[in-house]
This record gives sequence, C-alpha cells and structure tokens, in this order.
Amino acid sequence: DVGYPCLVRPSYVLSGAAMNVAHCDQDLEQYLNAASDVSKEHPVVISKFLTEAKEIDVDAVAADGEILCMAVSEHVENAGVHSGDATLVTPPQDLNAETLEQIKVIVRHIASLLDVTGPLNM
Repeated sequence: DVGYPCLVRPSYVLSGAAMNVAHCDQDLEQYLNAASDVSKEHPVVISKFLTEAKEIDVDAVAADGEILCMAVSEHVENAGVHSGDATLVTPPQDLNAETLEQIKVIVRHIASLLDVTGPLNM
C-alpha cells in the first residue's frame, strides 16, 4: 500500500518532467493524466514519497571500475521538490561522516561491479 503522499512520474524521465507529488485522489488523477500524456508507450511509476528525505547526487569518473575522482553533492531543497533543476552544494553540509563514507563505498562498489570507464552519475 503506497498511500499518500506519493510520487507520480513517467518511468523513463530523469529530468523531473511530469514528476509530481500527489496528496489526495484528485491530485493523483491529475498527475497520472499528465505523466501518461508524456508518452502513451511508457508506464507511469507511483511510489511512496518520503517526507523530509535528503536527496544526494554523486558525480564521478572511473577507469576500469576504479573511481578516479568523486564529488558528493547535497540538494538544498527536500527530495523531490525540484528534481531536474535543483540547487546543490558540494561538499554536503548536512551529512554526517558515516553516511558520507557509506555513499562513497556504495559508489565504488557499483563502479567496480559494472566495470565503469568514464563519467557516472548517481
């Protein structure tokens, strides 16, 4: 059971286009129509919207699965407020050292498993 609030978005859009947070049945109907208008061939995703969530971006460059450089950025707004055109700060101002280290470990692990060469964004 997803419940409200929920995030409604086209399944393939990364920029935040037609991405909205529904708080009631009326919102849900309106946002489902908007998301499905983006493309009739792709499904719409509805997921639980976490209030007070923190959105983090990671940009890195890897060679043969090894991270050469990495920048962790923190969204100034709460998660989902301005996906695709958010204001970010680097280094993160509101992450503790343990969380920041966990993020770096995860990024290194994914880059290694996928044997990434070149830029990556998470």
